[in-house]
Amino acid sequence: MGTGERMQLAIVAAPKAFQGHTGVIQRNAIASWRALGRDVDILLGGDVAGLGSVAAEVRAARLGAIADGVDGPPRVDDLFAKARAATRAELIAYVNSDIMLMPDWLAAVRRVTQAFMGQALVIGRRTDLDVEELIDVADPLVRIDLLDRVRRQGNLAACVCKDYFVFHRDAFTHVPPFTLGRAYWDNWMVHDARERGLPVVEITACATAIHQNHDYAHLSGGRLSAYLTSAGARENRRLAGGSRMITGAAATHGMRASGEIERVPLSALAAFATDLPRFVGLTLAVAGAGVTQVVRQATRRTGSVPLPKVVQASGEAPKMPSRKAA
Repeated sequence: MGTGERMQLAIVAAPKAFQGHTGVIQRNAIASWRALGRDVDILLGGDVAGLGSVAAEVRAARLGAIADGVDGPPRVDDLFAKARAATRAELIAYVNSDIMLMPDWLAAVRRVTQAFMGQALVIGRRTDLDVEELIDVADPLVRIDLLDRVRRQGNLAACVCKDYFVFHRDAFTHVPPFTLGRAYWDNWMVHDARERGLPVVEITACATAIHQNHDYAHLSGGRLSAYLTSAGARENRRLAGGSRMITGAAATHGMRASGEIERVPLSALAAFATDLPRFVGLTLAVAGAGVTQVVRQATRRTGSVPLPKVVQASGEAPKMPSRKAA
């Protein structure tokens, strides 16, 4: 690839049914991907309610049914394989379906592509934000207002929260049959890239990825189930060879606000430790939300009065959004 060229990008996702609040935030996310430009392919996997109309609205290709993971959600390996078969784009970007991407995200990805000739894994941290309404992200003025809202109300997530990966189409053809929407597979992606000597470039300083907060009412154990206790989470951990928590959260390179890319001088453990307060806050929120949801469901079944919402105690842990962030 010459210095003046840029690789075509295909964004792939497997949305849930487009119903209720989930439908709203997914429509916002996918519309933001289309607003990145016509030369960005959008590939949507699955056959959930409302997917056909949304795909038609944003001119997205449908990948059809994706093989199920151990407890229902799609399998990562099958989603990636069907995406490769459906596009000629050299860059594949897996993005969670609740993540809105701003134009600076694409510019940062392009910069990494040029620097590493497409041979890198691009990751970044999201900013959590409460969003209840449909947003016309195609309108530049609306995007300006949204970015101002992010600056005022958003909360930067812990480095262990990874909601997108960008990589060369041939870089991850060996992915185990992980279950999407469950823990550990995202850690494995970074760990595996590092093990193979593939640069892992963190672009948060130059890239806006907005996570629209939501609950986990679809899981009996809530967020705790998605991360730890579900069959999918347990199987993902086995397939990954462990949690891979440390090496799975540490990039080898970082992008400064100036756009300059430099090697991260810290070891994986040291880099993880720098974000420990956010990780602790995330852990407490996940555990608390899971216990609270189980108790609420039990009280509903028995006809008892539901417990009030848990208010986070003050302390060193960072402020968490009102909806439980994914």
